[in-house]
Amino acid sequence: MSEKVLRSLTKLFAIMACADGSIDEALNILEEYLKHTLHESNTNTYIEIFERQARLDVDENQIKQIAETAAKDLTLRQRVVMVIDLLELAFSNDVFSDEEQRILRTICEAFNLDFERLDKMQRFLTTNDIDKLGQVGHCLTISNNKEGYINKRHLYRAEVTIPLAVLYMPLARMYFVKVTSKTHLYQLNGEPLNPNRAYPIDVGGVIRINTQSGANLYHSEMAALFINKIDSDPISFEANNIDFFFGKKQGLHGIDIVEESGNMVALMGASGSGKSTLLNVLNGSSKPKEGTVLINGIDIYKEKDEVKGMIGYVPQDDLLIEELSVYENLYYAAKLSFAHFSHEEIEKTIMRTIENLGLYAVKDLKVGNPLEKTISGGQRKRLNIGLELLREPSILFVDEPTSGLSSQDSENVIDLLRQLTYSGKLIFVVIHQPSSDIYKMFDKLLVLDTGGYPVYYGNPINAVSYFKGEANYADVESECIRCGNVDSEQVFEIIESKILDEYGRRTRKRKWKPTYWWAKYKEHVEIPEIETVKEKPKNALEIPSMLKQLKIFILRDLNTKFNNKQYVAVNLLQAPLLALMLSLIVYFYHLDELGNRVDYVFRENMNMPSYIFMAVIVALFLGLMISAEELIKDRTIRKREKYLSLSNTSYLFSKMAILSGMSAIQIIVFVVIGNTIMGIKGLYFEYFAMLFTTACVANMIGLNVSSAFKSVVTVYILIPILLIPQLLLGGVVVQYSNINPIFKNQQGKVPLVGELMASRWAFEGLMVEQFSDNVFEKEFFNVDSEIYSADYLRTYYYPTLLGKIEDCKLYLNENHDGKITEYKYHDNLELLSYEFNKMEISNKFDEKPSIHPNFDVATFDIIEANKVQKYLEVTRKHYNQVYIYWKKKKEERVQKLLKESGKERYLQLKDIYTNDKISEFVTNVVTSKRIVEYGSKLVQKIYPIYNVPEAKANPFEFRTHFYAPKKYFMGQFFKTFWFNIAVMWGMYILMAFALYFRLLARLVRWIELRFADKDNIRL
Repeated sequence: MSEKVLRSLTKLFAIMACADGSIDEALNILEEYLKHTLHESNTNTYIEIFERQARLDVDENQIKQIAETAAKDLTLRQRVVMVIDLLELAFSNDVFSDEEQRILRTICEAFNLDFERLDKMQRFLTTNDIDKLGQVGHCLTISNNKEGYINKRHLYRAEVTIPLAVLYMPLARMYFVKVTSKTHLYQLNGEPLNPNRAYPIDVGGVIRINTQSGANLYHSEMAALFINKIDSDPISFEANNIDFFFGKKQGLHGIDIVEESGNMVALMGASGSGKSTLLNVLNGSSKPKEGTVLINGIDIYKEKDEVKGMIGYVPQDDLLIEELSVYENLYYAAKLSFAHFSHEEIEKTIMRTIENLGLYAVKDLKVGNPLEKTISGGQRKRLNIGLELLREPSILFVDEPTSGLSSQDSENVIDLLRQLTYSGKLIFVVIHQPSSDIYKMFDKLLVLDTGGYPVYYGNPINAVSYFKGEANYADVESECIRCGNVDSEQVFEIIESKILDEYGRRTRKRKWKPTYWWAKYKEHVEIPEIETVKEKPKNALEIPSMLKQLKIFILRDLNTKFNNKQYVAVNLLQAPLLALMLSLIVYFYHLDELGNRVDYVFRENMNMPSYIFMAVIVALFLGLMISAEELIKDRTIRKREKYLSLSNTSYLFSKMAILSGMSAIQIIVFVVIGNTIMGIKGLYFEYFAMLFTTACVANMIGLNVSSAFKSVVTVYILIPILLIPQLLLGGVVVQYSNINPIFKNQQGKVPLVGELMASRWAFEGLMVEQFSDNVFEKEFFNVDSEIYSADYLRTYYYPTLLGKIEDCKLYLNENHDGKITEYKYHDNLELLSYEFNKMEISNKFDEKPSIHPNFDVATFDIIEANKVQKYLEVTRKHYNQVYIYWKKKKEERVQKLLKESGKERYLQLKDIYTNDKISEFVTNVVTSKRIVEYGSKLVQKIYPIYNVPEAKANPFEFRTHFYAPKKYFMGQFFKTFWFNIAVMWGMYILMAFALYFRLLARLVRWIELRFADKDNIRL
C-alpha cells in the first residue's frame, strides 16, 4: 500500500475516533493494522499523523476528499475491510451515533459502496449472542451444538466449545469470522481471535483450535456451506477404485475421489506419478481398466450422452486459434455452443466472459503464439479457461494452468479458478510446485507418488503435518506461525527422502518406497462420504445442426486463414510463380543461323508433354501443401471441442470445402498464366477441370496424412515420399513398357501401381484431350481413327498372324530344320486360336472375306492351315481397301477446309492447335516394338490413341492401355478425359471415407503398437 493511501486511511481513523471520543480504541486498532502493514520502526510516523488529525475540525467535503484520495488505490476488498474496521471503531463504545453514521456514509459514498448493504455487518458486529447471530443473513454458526440455531447454516464441531460465527459478504466475496466470548482457544493464521472484532478469513485461512486434539477449521469447509446454497446446481463426483494400465504396466492404483460442488481439488505428484493420466481418466478421455467415474450417479463411460456439456477440459497446452483475436476465439466457441442464442445474447455472453477474465483491454488483439507473443502468457491461460467457462460446465479439469507463468500471473489464474467455485463449479487442477498463496487456495489435495500410488487425500493445509507425523519429524506444524506460509515442497521432500551414505551424502535410494506411503494412505486416510445427487445438472448447451456447424467451421477457418497474411500471400503467389517458372523454362522456340529468334510455333514446342506432366505434378504439390497440416494444427482445438460432441462430418466437410476453394483459385491462376504463355489455345476449362480434380485428390491425401501423424515436421518429410511415386509412375519418367517386370502388366495394360497414381489419370486425360479435342484435330480424329486402325491391321496385325501360320505349316511339313520346336508350334496355335476367334471384320464394304473357317487346335492340320492362311491374306487385302477408303475421306475433308479457309489459314490452325511431340507420345510411332506377343495374344503398341479397347465380359473391368481414346465401363464407352476425371473423384470419395473412419491413422497406430514396448504403451 502506498504512503499516500496509508496517510489518508490514518486520517479517516482519526476522524471517526473524534466522532465518538474513542481515541484510545482507535489507536489500538490503528496500531494493530499498522503492525501487519509496516515495519515497527515506521508506525510512529502514522501515529503522529493520527494525533494531528484528531485535533482538527473537518467538514463533510474534507472527509470526502480524504476518502476519495485513498479510494484511488484501494481494491474493492480493501475498501470493504477498511469500512468494517471503521464500523468496529464506531461500535467500540456500543453506540453508533448519527455523526458516526454521517461520516461513514460519506466514506462509503467516496468508496462507491452502498452503506445500506452494510446492515448485516452492523448486526454481526453489535452482538455476541449466538442465537441472534444465527438470524443474520449469510451467517454461519459453528459450535458443538448438534441441533444448531435458528439459521440454516450451521457447522457442528465437537471441539468448538465457545461458538464462532462466519459472515459472508457477497459484495466482495469475503468471509469474516468472530468469536462470541473472550478466549485463548482460537487463533487465525497464528493470531489470537478477540471478541467484538470481525476478522477477514481469506482463501487458505486456518482457525486453529487450541485443544488436546489440535483440530483446525479451514476456509474451504466454511465456504462450502455457503457455495452449495447460492445459485448452483448440486454436483456429486465419485471416482471409485480406479486402476489404469499402460500395456501390462499399472499406471494408477486404487484411486478413490469423492467431491461436491464448490471445491477446487489439486492433483499433485512427482514427474511420472500419473497426474495427467488421472486427469484424463476423470474427464472421460482415457477409460480405466477397473473402477467407475460417476457424476451425479451417472457413469461417464457408459452413459456419455447423459453428461454431455457437463465436463470442461483445459489442457496444459494453449488450445487457442492463434490467428484470431481474443474476441473471435470466444465468438466461435459461443456459436458452436449456443445455437438457441440470438446474436445479441452471444455478444452479451462473450463480453461478460471477457470482463470476468480481465481481458477487455486485449479483446481485439490477435492471440499469437508463444514465440510471437501478442498477449501475455497469463492472458493466454485466462483465455484458455474462458473458452470453457463460456459454456459453463459443471466440472472443469485444468492441466498445469501455471506452467511457464510468472508468480503473479500464476496467482491470478488460480484466483480466477477459485472464483469459479463460488458459483458452485467443481474444479480439478493438476499443479506442480505451487507457491504458498496458491497452495492455500485449494480445498482438497490428492498426492500421487511415483507409479500412480495415492498417498494423501484431504485438506492441503494438513498435508505437511500428515507427512511429518508419518515420518516421525519433531516439528509437525504445516505453517510458519509468524508468516502463515505453507511450503508444499516439504511434502515431496519427505515422500522422496533419500538414504544417506556413511559420508552424509544423499544416495539415489529412497528411504520409503511408494508402496510404503500407499499402505499408510490406506491405513490412515478416510475417504469422505457424500450424498449422491440424483438429479442431472442443467445444461445450457444447445449444439447447432450439422449444417450450421459446417457454416461456422467454414467461417472460422476462413477468418483464421485471412488473418494470417503470410499464409495468404504464400498461397496466392505459389501458383503464379510456379506457372511462370514452368512455362518459361519449357517455352521452346527455334533460332535462325544468325542466332535470331524465330516466331514461336506451338506445334514445334517439343516440351509440351513435359509441361502437361509437370502441370499435373504442380497441382498435386499445391494440393498437398495447403492440406498437409490442416488437421494437425487443429488437433488441440478438436480435443477441447470433443466435449461438445460436435459433428466430425461437418468439420471434415468444412476442410474439404475450403481446400477445394483454395485449390480452385490456385489452379485457375496457374492455367491462365501457364497455358497463355505456352500458347495453348482453347481447352482452358478442360485443363482447369483436370488439374483442379488432381489438386482435390491431393487435398484428400494431405488430410489423411494429417490425420494419421502427430508432427508437422513428419508430414512435410512425407510430402516428397508421396510425390516421388506420382512422378515415377505417371507414365512419363518411366514408360510403362520399360518398367520393372515385377510391376509390368503382361496384357499391355497400365500396371496396377500406375492405376493407383492420380498423376497417371490426369496426364493421360490431358494428353488425349489435347491431341484429340483441339479445334484442328476434332475435324479429323474419327477419320484418323479408322485410317490408323486399318493401317495397324494391314501392316502389323495380319502379317504377324500370317507369319505364325507359315511357322505352323513348316512344322507340319517337317521342313523347318529344327527351328520350330513343338513348344513353339503349340504356342503359335494357341495365339492363332485366340486371335482368330475374336476377329471382327469391318462391314463397310461389299467385298469382304467369307466367314472364316473354324479354328480347332485339336484337329488342326496342313489343310486347315492353308484355309486359315488364305482367309488372312484376303482379310489383309480387305483392310488395305479400308485404309485407302478412309485416306480418301480425309483428303476430301482437307480439300474442303483448304477451300473454305485457304492454305495459309489451314496451316496456321495446324501450327496453333496441334503439337508434334504430343502426337509422337500418343501415337507411339517411335517405338521399335509396334506389336508384341504376350502369352496367347497380340498386343498393339503403335497408335494407342486410335486403339479403342474391347468390350469386356466383366462390366466393372475398365483397365486398358495407356492413351486409350475411350474407356469401357458398365456396358458403355466413355471419353477418356471425363472417365479419368470420374476415376479421380472416385479416389477422392474413397479417401474421404478413409479419412472419416481414420483408416490411415488406425494403420499407423497398429504399426506403432506392433513394434512398441507392449509393457508400457498406453492402450
